[in-house]
Amino acid sequence: MNSCLLKLQTMSNAYGSNPNYVLAGGGNTSYKNADTLYVKGSGTSLATIKAEDFVRLERAKLNAMWENTYSADEAKRESEVLADMMAARCEGETRRPSVETLLHNLFPQTYVLHVHPALVNGMTCGKNGKTIAAKLFPESVWVDACRPGYILAAICRDELSAYRAAHGKDATLLFLQNHGVFFAGDTVEEIDALVQSMMTSLSSYAEKATAERRAALCDVLGELTGASFTTVLVGHEVASFDPSFNSPTPDHIVYCKANYLTIDFNASKEELAQQVADFKAANNYPPRVVIVKGDSAIILGTDEKQLNTVKDVFLDQVKVFHTSRSFGGYSGMSDDLVDFIVNWEVESYRSKVNANG
Repeated sequence: MNSCLLKLQTMSNAYGSNPNYVLAGGGNTSYKNADTLYVKGSGTSLATIKAEDFVRLERAKLNAMWENTYSADEAKRESEVLADMMAARCEGETRRPSVETLLHNLFPQTYVLHVHPALVNGMTCGKNGKTIAAKLFPESVWVDACRPGYILAAICRDELSAYRAAHGKDATLLFLQNHGVFFAGDTVEEIDALVQSMMTSLSSYAEKATAERRAALCDVLGELTGASFTTVLVGHEVASFDPSFNSPTPDHIVYCKANYLTIDFNASKEELAQQVADFKAANNYPPRVVIVKGDSAIILGTDEKQLNTVKDVFLDQVKVFHTSRSFGGYSGMSDDLVDFIVNWEVESYRSKVNANG
């Protein structure tokens, strides 16, 4: 058995069995020499693929496809391309190659790995992804979103060629917007090093950017509400808390107020100012708890004592909300009870006494 194919199998199985890189039947890999491309077959699993399972194609025939003129009709064109790609298979080969075979053949490097990690696609699906990719990975190629198949391969061919002309070398990293990433190297070790370096850079960037954004939200919300003290609460239970339900008990209303402001993680300062103003107008008080959708909760207080009290009581509400799932699901106070507590003089007095220490 060809040792290079065994290395391809090992690489494919390693990434294919790791959910951080591949889910279900996604992703594909390849190995090539001067004459032959060995690529994952359509419908084959990277996690279990064997060296003998890779589809063999003649590179000369694949290269010749770029000289052909295909139909302008999309369906007809893809059918024509598939027919030519099937005809490029080595004699005796019966399996169907990956739809991205042409793209694999574009890379001159020996090995190619194509995967769709969530960490990568957080960037390729991000509004600022292209700009950030250029900053973090200046030697990478970015291809804007387009339909898969021949058109994608043709665009990648142009972009890879332009990179080669501009840098005097071949790209090893290709990002596809709303799709995933290609790594290319002459050894499996080069691929592994590329993957590790890229994932480390993305993870560090995401952690730093998230922390900076949370801090910025605290500063802006503190300014808009007049709160001198702020803190951020994170974690799965906080991020998945649903603030649309009514409070569970009177104490949660007394210390956290009956309503919470909900904002988007990337809301602008102008948007936040409008939301805070609208909240104050609707409730006659500034928010004490701000839910950052899908991410965190920001607690606001006029002093440290109030901040800690609101934080503790809110975290208790989060626990109640999630624990109630084991008892048939959450059931908050009725609207009538909430209105009664909000306007009850005794409870209002308790709240003021607590706030004043």
